[in-house]
Amino acid sequence: MNIQVSPNIAIVVLNWNGANDTLECLSSLESLTYPNFNVIVVDNGSTDNSLDKLRAYSSHFPLVLLETGQNLGYAGGNNVGTRYALEQGADFVLLLNNDTTVAPDLLGQLLNAARRTPDTGVFSARVMYFDNPELVWFDGAHWNESSLRLEWPGQGARETELSTIDRDTDYACGAALFFRAEVARKIGLLDEMFFLVWEEVDWCFRARKAGWRNQVVAGAKVWHKIGVSFGSESSPLRTYFSIRNQLLWFSRHASLSARLRLWTNNLRRLMPKFHVSTDLNVSFAKRFVWAIQDYGQAWLGRGSRLEYMATRRAIMDYMRGRFGDCPDEVRVWSKTWAAQQRDS
Repeated sequence: MNIQVSPNIAIVVLNWNGANDTLECLSSLESLTYPNFNVIVVDNGSTDNSLDKLRAYSSHFPLVLLETGQNLGYAGGNNVGTRYALEQGADFVLLLNNDTTVAPDLLGQLLNAARRTPDTGVFSARVMYFDNPELVWFDGAHWNESSLRLEWPGQGARETELSTIDRDTDYACGAALFFRAEVARKIGLLDEMFFLVWEEVDWCFRARKAGWRNQVVAGAKVWHKIGVSFGSESSPLRTYFSIRNQLLWFSRHASLSARLRLWTNNLRRLMPKFHVSTDLNVSFAKRFVWAIQDYGQAWLGRGSRLEYMATRRAIMDYMRGRFGDCPDEVRVWSKTWAAQQRDS
């Protein structure tokens, strides 16, 4: 791609009942030094006063406000904004979490990286902790099939301890995901089956399979309020989407061996007492049911009932082919869990 002198960048910010965070994010965008950008705010079916606040803000800061009318998740909401950006002829798109703030030179740093590496289609900013702004949260990721993990080698380090050189990453962080418009036109948008989490990992791996590199840009910085979207990394909501979507991602991008080991690990989480028996008088089905019941009762007694229920529902929904948004009860479990955390 021959990048013009001042290509147009569309910044897509997704809001769902988070106007205060979104307004703080937009305020930081006002300080961007790169001139040719447009801001697209997608309201993802908010039920608070977000729309009133965003309309008021748009009176002094130009932005396009798109309303979905319902919660489409990270994937669906960002797809609404990305489609609009592509229709308007954007050269690049930046998907930016609403619970972030940005450095004034963010866009310039990302564009310079794009000019240096024409075979790179997807870029990630270096993502810092908002509450501890000198510490790094995301500085690239590596898929380790041996450990079945996406490893983040720079997480928790001080920025001064890390390299200032851009480097390849297996995927770009969805909190600040910058890409050439032609990548989306070639491979399509985020898969809305995921709804939340793992969708950007899937998309970046699709981009790699299509011949594009992914890079993390060391000089491009954003600060992220970790955990705002879910309330906590360990909530039932996070547990549900992480487990179900991990299984979906593995089915597409991991080896058969890795998929089998993941299934073994997840079944052990549900029923660690389950084992293969040589007693031919006890059927596999009976041992399977006994193990689930036994472990379920153990979780109920340990106060981890909600995590157990979210784990079980995630695995069952994957097996049933139920994707998209979570069942209503998962959100109920998360509200109960949050209340328990406040009371503890």
